[in-house]
Amino acid sequence: MFTIKRSKSYLTFYKFMQIFINPFLRLLYRVEIINKKNSYVMPKGGLILCCNHVSSLDPIMMCAYFPRPIYFISKIELFRNKFVKFVLEFFNSFPVNREGVGRNAVGTAVEILKAGNVFGIYPEGTRSPSGEMGEVRRGVGLIAYLGNVPILPMAIYNSKKVPRENNNKKYLFLKIKIIFGDLINTEEIFSKHPKKEAITIISELAMDNIKMLYSKF
Repeated sequence: MFTIKRSKSYLTFYKFMQIFINPFLRLLYRVEIINKKNSYVMPKGGLILCCNHVSSLDPIMMCAYFPRPIYFISKIELFRNKFVKFVLEFFNSFPVNREGVGRNAVGTAVEILKAGNVFGIYPEGTRSPSGEMGEVRRGVGLIAYLGNVPILPMAIYNSKKVPRENNNKKYLFLKIKIIFGDLINTEEIFSKHPKKEAITIISELAMDNIKMLYSKF
């Protein structure tokens, strides 16, 4: 069942699963982590983890290689299957309508952050079928403002199978790269700009940081 405040036994079990699954993922996808230290020097309180999104592997990689549990928004259609619903809630996901992030979803995200948790979000609001990063939405800036938390940008490269050059067949095995950026101090920006302007600045800054990280690949 989805819950915002996790017990010590859950956190211990979560860490055990990370230790168990990380070598498997590294072997299967030849995962390479860049700037890993950035993910371990984060503040202990609420934090937004902001990433690009092209594949269903992305949230798995985020959960596997970020040291703290991450909370996510998932499309409500996934919760119709009881087993999938159980798995999603166990791994800290809550539903939202495809039309967009409504007030209830934003309120839940802010509640998660106020409780000192990590909230994972994709600035584009959805998965990119083409693999290209699209236009940023203001949701990340709004949630950061209401939760009064910093943002850690990260980028995941090559998490989606793509056709070989001059060939319709897709790569069977991926080599996934994950890079963590530097913490974005949102409090400083919010103190210098009006609310609406600050939310836009933060949203665009988060997306620009992800694009910059992704360009390193």
